[in-house]
Amino acid sequence: MAETTKEKCIHDGHRKRLTETVNKVGLDGLSKVQALEYILFYIFPRGDVNPLAHRLLDRFNDIPTVLEASVEDLQQVKGIGEMAAQKLHALLEIFSYYTNEQLKSQPLKTIGDFYDYIEQLLRYKKEEELHLFGVNSAGEVIRGRKFASGTINMVGIDMREIALFVSTYKVPAAFLVHNHPDGSCIASAQDEISYENMKGTFKFSGCKLIDSIIVGKDGIYSMERKNIQRIFSEGLEYVQSLFLESYQENLPED
Repeated sequence: MAETTKEKCIHDGHRKRLTETVNKVGLDGLSKVQALEYILFYIFPRGDVNPLAHRLLDRFNDIPTVLEASVEDLQQVKGIGEMAAQKLHALLEIFSYYTNEQLKSQPLKTIGDFYDYIEQLLRYKKEEELHLFGVNSAGEVIRGRKFASGTINMVGIDMREIALFVSTYKVPAAFLVHNHPDGSCIASAQDEISYENMKGTFKFSGCKLIDSIIVGKDGIYSMERKNIQRIFSEGLEYVQSLFLESYQENLPED
């Protein structure tokens, strides 16, 4: 049944008030349900989405889990069709695109900046992802790209894709970064084997692989240095003191 004029006015007024609140105090000033309602405004341009926000939270418990849910899981919630599920699921991709575009204009000069970036990008992902980051001759991280998601096999990276990345961005060195969703950042035996194999692959492409980094639920691990570089705690504090300059010795000479 179509909305009555009165119902439409009530919903429009609620959307306007909620949008004004976000503009004044941000999403942090909202309850969990209100924050999800506001997000759903972009998926459903009309109507009352409050009941839907409640149903999503009843199923997924919190907003990060809603955004990380698969299209199939989202469609199990009454009121979420295929197109709406795809749009909601794509919001994280929009965020990833934004952060990668920011990297193009703001090179990361210290390892602390780099760890901040990859922590934000991968720490809470529910699916494994593999990213490649280009490093210039000054030791700055200047470009990033996601190479794979799902079950990651570094050996399976297409050599042509690596060569294209290197030639496009003219980078002499690179970092590989992947995550262990809900697991330790410590490298597995397969990670170690893959890393050694990938060193040769990168060398053949004219680019030096200076480290492979793993982001886990407990911290950030360097496969080159064979230790945890940043430890996550419940207070979101960390331990790290290295700078990208410490990798300078590993950069290829001009």
